[in-house]
Amino acid sequence: MDYRDTENLIFIRLEQNEDLFESLTEICRASKLKVGVLVSAIGMLKQAELNFFVGTGRYSPVMFPEPMELVSMTGNVILQDDEYHFHFHAVLARRNKETVAGHLSKGKVNVTNELVILKTDVAARREKDDATGLKALIFE
Repeated sequence: MDYRDTENLIFIRLEQNEDLFESLTEICRASKLKVGVLVSAIGMLKQAELNFFVGTGRYSPVMFPEPMELVSMTGNVILQDDEYHFHFHAVLARRNKETVAGHLSKGKVNVTNELVILKTDVAARREKDDATGLKALIFE
């Protein structure tokens, strides 16, 4: 991995076989990130798990073991109780250009990933929403 931490942006390059979430946690911690917005993410993933919300706190996960292009990914990251919470949605493409999309919960880098995170001073946290069973975004 390699990254550059500026005043308000973190530019990141992840390498083959890195765990996306483990590497991002390490970078966010080193950058002392509290709240960030994922501005851009492209590259390739393998062993990616996408989830679809099916009702009160329940998701339907699907694992995609093959290498797929990371066409787009968006979301946010929040440091809460000394743990990073990533909420990312991704669009992945197969070799035949067929796409799949959903809430990304796992992924390993295939070849490379390039990401940009915007640091913000917006005070936010995640809290369980009783109606949906999800960890909702709450502004402080």
